[in-house]
Amino acid sequence: MREIELKEMQQIELQLLFELDRVCKEKGLRYYIDGGTLLGAVCYDGFIPWDDDIDVKMPRPDYELLRTMQGEFPEHILLDAPRKEHCEFVFLKLTDSRTVLEEPKEYGVKTTGVYIDILPMDGHPEGTEICERHIARLRRYNGLFHNSLSNFSGMIKSGSIVNRMKGLLYRTIYTPWRLYRLLTKTAEKYPYDGAKRVGLLIEGDPIRERFEKEWLEPPMMLEFEGRRFPAPNEPEKHLSIFYRKPISRELYYKNLPYIPSSHTHRVYWKEDPCRD
Repeated sequence: MREIELKEMQQIELQLLFELDRVCKEKGLRYYIDGGTLLGAVCYDGFIPWDDDIDVKMPRPDYELLRTMQGEFPEHILLDAPRKEHCEFVFLKLTDSRTVLEEPKEYGVKTTGVYIDILPMDGHPEGTEICERHIARLRRYNGLFHNSLSNFSGMIKSGSIVNRMKGLLYRTIYTPWRLYRLLTKTAEKYPYDGAKRVGLLIEGDPIRERFEKEWLEPPMMLEFEGRRFPAPNEPEKHLSIFYRKPISRELYYKNLPYIPSSHTHRVYWKEDPCRD
């Protein structure tokens, strides 16, 4: 299998984004570029040069509709959703099945293909106390989910007898699939369309990813690698909250401080498409 380098990986991801954009336009689904992809659009008009992924987010109602639309994509593009027999993440991935991506994890090497992440947005409750309790519950389930992927090995190997016993009990009670369902059910408690503030609740930091829904309606179209994609209509304010520092095109256009990728992928073609 021929190894895929960063620039080629970015082009594969870009084709996945093109297909997602096509399907969403045809079906009237809302989505927005997010995270490092949004940062790249603001500061580089495309990929941050060393970035190796694409992130998009969708309102929960549109996200759930997309989950049913595998047939709208070319045969080699898969909507990879968490399921009971394969629950190593808590959101959709759009994957190029012609590729192999090996991603080392504490619990072993996870093998997928080159993908883009599609994350659901849910509503935040009104009221500080209610919101804090809601977020605390989500963080607990998310932490348990990630510990369950390593079979609670950290707790089981603890020097504390109490922690070891907890680890053994949790390993029996909390499977990744059960925790994913608890996490999703909790996130969906406050519907997206009825909320004033929305965000990504099932992964990451719910506080950093909470913002006014009016920032999305209507979206701003931002250039990314020569095409325009929907983005929050307050992109610099949105990014400044997420990264906890001032972010603007004026400050960083093609001059972001280098931050090494936390990913340690090895990526291959199953069959070399350049071969005769």
